[in-house]
Amino acid sequence: MEERQEVGTVEERSENEHRAVSEVQQIGTLELREEVLSVSTERTQTGQVSFRREVQTRTETVTTELRRETLIIEVQPGAAEVFFNGELLKAGETREVLLYDEQTVVNKVPYVTEEVKIGKQVITEQQQHEVELNYEVLVVDETGQEVR
Repeated sequence: MEERQEVGTVEERSENEHRAVSEVQQIGTLELREEVLSVSTERTQTGQVSFRREVQTRTETVTTELRRETLIIEVQPGAAEVFFNGELLKAGETREVLLYDEQTVVNKVPYVTEEVKIGKQVITEQQQHEVELNYEVLVVDETGQEVR
């Protein structure tokens, strides 16, 4: 058996046949594709909460003691003459002069009576999803005659 190689050609000999086979010449590329999962998450708003403080009113009754201070002028019999606002007071007469008077002053001061804590929490859970992925395979349908 004698073999001789040339560039681009291979010669084969067997006892019954003799044929020359050239190197395979690439005429193109066929890409086979397969789907691959690309998983992400999307955040959607599913609810909304608003907070507010509402002022309500109640009535309370407060009792206070108010004092006043007066000056009492009483003329005693046989005393010296006493003039009050230009008027001569006679014995046994009295006059009162208001010196101080108290009035109720109500001040309202807010202070904390309760605290309500408000917070948010992230809960993470895992979910499994079955996904069908497509992929390509090469199928060759022969229409000609097989060459050996």
